[in-house]
Amino acid sequence: MRESVTQRSRVVFVINSIGTGGAERALDKILRSPRASSHEIHLVLLDREPEARTMPDVAERHCLEAKGSLLRSIIRLDRLVGQLKPDLLVSLLVRANAAAAVAGPRHGVPTIVCERMHLSSHLAGRYSGARLALLRSLPRLLYPRVDRVLAVSDGVRDDLRQAFGLSEQLVETIPNGYDIAAIEAAGARSPTIALPPEYIVAVGRLVEAKRFDLLIDAYAAADPPLPLLILGTGPEAARLEAQAERLSLGGRVRLHGFVDDPFPIVARARFLVSASRNEGFPNAIAEAMALGRAIVSTDCPSGPAELLGASAGAPGEVVEAPYGLIVPDGDALALERAIRRMLDPSVRERLGAAARERIEAFRIEAINARYWALFESLLNGP
Repeated sequence: MRESVTQRSRVVFVINSIGTGGAERALDKILRSPRASSHEIHLVLLDREPEARTMPDVAERHCLEAKGSLLRSIIRLDRLVGQLKPDLLVSLLVRANAAAAVAGPRHGVPTIVCERMHLSSHLAGRYSGARLALLRSLPRLLYPRVDRVLAVSDGVRDDLRQAFGLSEQLVETIPNGYDIAAIEAAGARSPTIALPPEYIVAVGRLVEAKRFDLLIDAYAAADPPLPLLILGTGPEAARLEAQAERLSLGGRVRLHGFVDDPFPIVARARFLVSASRNEGFPNAIAEAMALGRAIVSTDCPSGPAELLGASAGAPGEVVEAPYGLIVPDGDALALERAIRRMLDPSVRERLGAAARERIEAFRIEAINARYWALFESLLNGP
């Protein structure tokens, strides 16, 4: 039997790098839990990249300098796990998960992989042909080797079971958690950029999967009296700027790039719009809900429907869910209609208040307790 967690167990967390994404945010919160201090925590980064956030102090950090290579990630993590001999291995993101699913079981280490994306749609949106087939085979082959697969939403869980053949017993859902008091305090700060008196906001990396092009088309068709502020940076920036100019939206669609403190901007928006093609559990939506903002979202796989409380309807239809407006994925007409409907102050006020109440179910204290209860159950296992 392994030693009791009343003694300091060695827990190793693995992630590709510390970027701006939801996985990094989730790991940050897990490591800040008071229960983490009871263990010897090691943080492993597969790649040496500029770090977008300051992570909590840990016993030791390791950078494997895998340079994006899956093979190097597996070989170097396997070597490190053999040296560290951890009591538990936890990974986040697909490449880290694949490496952990090889290294952990090979050394007899209890292993948990955390899947943050609706994996089948995420892979299909980025890859094709033989590479897509290879990447789709990895979770099917490797994830059954681990002790537990954690999905960030029920949609991600169902996708792992249906598209990758994982057993019901292997996969469970633990959603993102939110420090609501901290988000509200951040929202009360002064904005770092000049803001118009009223506006709509959208937040996310400027990548194709976030479908800001669809949002701009729907915004142009809705022709609201409020400008659209887009917060985020990414490879689609120039194309989106050109699209806005082509639609004569210069000055009305404003791409502000990466904003270090987006909460004061989101808190002052009339509502938030998300047009994503796929998500895991969308932080931008959840954080806006914590600030009492009304939400318009596409019903992409997965997360928005779980947060807003209902799925989308027929093409072109806007569904008023209990906690926001939801439209079919990729449906510009329905998104246009939803933007127009959210211009009604009574709709915004009702759905904003409902959204704020809904996010109480995702308080960080309760979510972290679920993570650490699972971790410690494996640490105390036979």
